[in-house]
Amino acid sequence: MVAAGGKTAVAVVTQEFESLSRTMAANAGREALRVYSLPYPLETRPEHEVREIARAHFAGLIETLGAELA
Repeated sequence: MVAAGGKTAVAVVTQEFESLSRTMAANAGREALRVYSLPYPLETRPEHEVREIARAHFAGLIETLGAELA
């Protein structure tokens, strides 16, 4: 388990599942789990739009991990 090993982890979910992911983390004793939410839905969007979303959210995800882009 990543948390038990002292590693930084982020759960990446769509907005539809953000609340559920936080509830599940709390139920597992991991209230501090970092959660990063992406727009919902992704699966019905065209590939170019999903790629735009990925580019737009990459820096935020890295920041949520506690890292910085060089």
